[in-house]
Order: sequence, then structure tokens, then C-alpha cells
Amino acid sequence: MKMSATGPSAADRAQGWPVPPRQAWFSIFIFLIIAVLAYLDRQVISLLVEPIRESLGVSDFQIGLLQGVAFGVFYALFGLPIGWLVDRTSRRGVIYVGMTLWSVAAAACGLASTYTHLLLARFGVGVGEASLSPAVYSLAADLFPVRRLSLAVGVFATGSSIGGALALFAGSLLIEKLEALGTVTVPIFGVLEPWQMVFICTGAPGVLVALLLWLVPEPKRTMNLLRTSAEGVKSGLVQLLASNKRYFTCHFLGFSLIVILAYGSAAWTPTMLIRHYGLSIGQVGAILGGTTLLFSVSGFLFSGWFVDRWFAKGCKDAHLRYYIYASLLGTVAAVIAYVVADSLWVFIPAYAVMLFLQPITGPAVAHLQMATPGELRGRMSAVFNLIFNLLGMCLGPPSVAFLTDFVFHDPQLVHYSLAVMYITMALGAALTLWIGLPAARRAVAEQ
Repeated sequence: MKMSATGPSAADRAQGWPVPPRQAWFSIFIFLIIAVLAYLDRQVISLLVEPIRESLGVSDFQIGLLQGVAFGVFYALFGLPIGWLVDRTSRRGVIYVGMTLWSVAAAACGLASTYTHLLLARFGVGVGEASLSPAVYSLAADLFPVRRLSLAVGVFATGSSIGGALALFAGSLLIEKLEALGTVTVPIFGVLEPWQMVFICTGAPGVLVALLLWLVPEPKRTMNLLRTSAEGVKSGLVQLLASNKRYFTCHFLGFSLIVILAYGSAAWTPTMLIRHYGLSIGQVGAILGGTTLLFSVSGFLFSGWFVDRWFAKGCKDAHLRYYIYASLLGTVAAVIAYVVADSLWVFIPAYAVMLFLQPITGPAVAHLQMATPGELRGRMSAVFNLIFNLLGMCLGPPSVAFLTDFVFHDPQLVHYSLAVMYITMALGAALTLWIGLPAARRAVAEQ
């Protein structure tokens, strides 16, 4: 099943393509499909908050831990050893094993009969999904020229939006269909509730889809030609991070704050619409699924395209500068969506603007790859994933739930919790990235 690895044409080589463009884009398409399923497995729980609360007798804060900490801690921590493997072994193989693991664990969420069982299954989903991003980022850097890297990674990253939309669409449809059927008796596993069957139906297909990875080429690892001296190679990851502390600190923290607000809003906006506007799960799935698919995907593609062009025109800090403006505009949109809006006609356009401005993956990863030697890209990507996922997943969903349970003391006020979380994180991100602009320009100049 392995794709033939013919080399790029002379014209392609002249334009900086390490492999034929069709192979590179085909690979990104496969990665996109896999990312869609990853985010489907990760996010479908956001629609199942009320059924799980009722079935297992848990609080909003406990659900927030399932959405964030249970997944995020293991996703982030296992990213480090997986990043080490990415730099030394087959990157396709790493993703294949990881995808098989997370698909089995996602389906196992549907077999959970207690909160502890569900928590353990979410651990497994996090461990498996930790394989995807470091390996894909490393592969992308060896498949595409630098001038196309932001767009390529951005296309891959649209899988998060498509998967999130699919979780809303498919999850809401599945819930309605399965609730109409009621409980189901499965041999060996016994009686399963509708929310449990949703996890099984969305998780199990990934075991077969993982086979598509063997159609992806495994390109030769490229070296950063200006950083391949013996001294540069031996300096290692710690020395690289120490060489430009301001850049890495502001890059990691600034983008992490945006991830916090993205995960927090994605986790609790469906529940907010159910509680605040009295919508059904099916209505929420249709509204948020359509809005996410249209505006979040376009935001991923636009940010990668725009930042690549802005960078090519000489703005060497474009990858960070874009998100300063995006975060400030997002703050205004969040105030309108969560505080001012008194109808869906006001909420939906404001939320659409938020979704369009949030995607960071393409530019954030591309700039980091530019500043990292080829032999360290897997581990650097793992460090980035560790930081932004520990902060994003472990603070995003739980922080909203914490504000609702322990500050506002009213589940109906979850929209205020979302507003406080979003505005705080967005303004912090804008300030942090602004501080890092000079260091970002220096990091590019050194290459």
C-alpha cells in the first residue's frame, strides 16, 4: 500500500519542493482525514454533558475534568516520549499505532459504567492522539517548502474544525436516533445507554481508517542548513530553547492562551445554548456544526494563506502579529456573543467571528519549524504540544466549569463564565505575543 516515492521534477526542485507537490498534498489530505476523526473522538463529549450528568450523577466541574484534564494531561505528557520516537523512527508508524490506540479507547468510553471508567478511557484517548501532531508537523516540514508550510499545516489543522463540526452534526443526530431507540443490550457488555453508543459509533471506525497511513511516503529528514554544524547539532533541545528565551516563552505562552479560550468555548458553548436559549441537542448540533464548519475551517485556511503572503512581503513577525489583532477583535466578538446577545440572531454572527479568528495551528507551527533544526523538530513540536495542551485542555474546559460552580453558583450563568474566561485569555494572548515580536524577528533572521 506504500505510495511510490518518485522525486520532484527539476521545476519543482527549483521552487524548493522536497517531493512532488502531488505527493505532499495527498499526504496532507490523509492527515486531514485522520485529524477529523481525532477531533470527533475528542469533542463529541461536549454534546453529551447532560446525558452523562444524569446517568453518572456528576457535576459540571467533573465533566470539565473529563473534557480537559483527563484527556489533556496524558496527551501532553506522552507527547514528549512520542516526539523522541518521531525524531528516530518511522513517523507513519508512530501515527498508525497511536490512532489505533485512541480509536479503541474512544470506543471504550462507551463501555464506561462509572465516572472512573470514563476517566480512564479518556486517558487512553489522550495518549493515542499525542502521536498525531508531532509526527505530522515533522513530516510536513520535509514535504513542503518553507513558503508553503503555513498553508499546508493549516490545511491539516482544519481537521480540528471539521472534526468538531462532525462531532456536533453526527453526535446530535446519533443522540436523537439512539434516544428514540432507548437502551440497547449488547452481548458481553450488557445494557448500554444512548450516550454510550455514541462513543462506540464514533470511535470504532478509526481502527480501519488508520490503514490509510501506509499510502503516505516517509520522506528523508531535511536538515536546517544553517544550523547543522557539529556544535549546533550537539547543543540539543535545551540549549536551543535557552538561546532565545523570549521568543520561545512568548510563542508558547501566547498561543497557549488562545488555545485555552478555544477549548473552553468549544467545550461549553453547546451546553450554554441548551441552558440559556432552551435549544435541543439536535438544534445545537445543527447551529454550531454549520457555523464551525464554515467559519473555523475558513479561518484556518485564511490565516495560513494570509500569514504566508505577509511573511513573504517582509513582515518577519507576521505569524505572531496576526494573532495580536485577531485576539483583540475576538474579545469584542466574545462580549457580544456571551454578554450582549439576547437572541440567536445576535449570538451566531458574533460566535462566527470568534471561530474565524481562533485557529492558530498553521502559522504557530510553521514559525516554530523555521526556528528549529530538522533533527529536533519532533521534540520541539512535542514541547509545544505539551505546553499548549496542558494549559489549553487542562485550564480551558475546567475554568469555565469552575466559574459556573464556584463563582456564579448557577448553571444557568454559564454564558458569563464563558465571557470571563474568553476575554481574560484573549487580552493576555495579545499582550504576550506583542512582547515577543522583536524576538520572533530575530529567530527568523538567525535562519
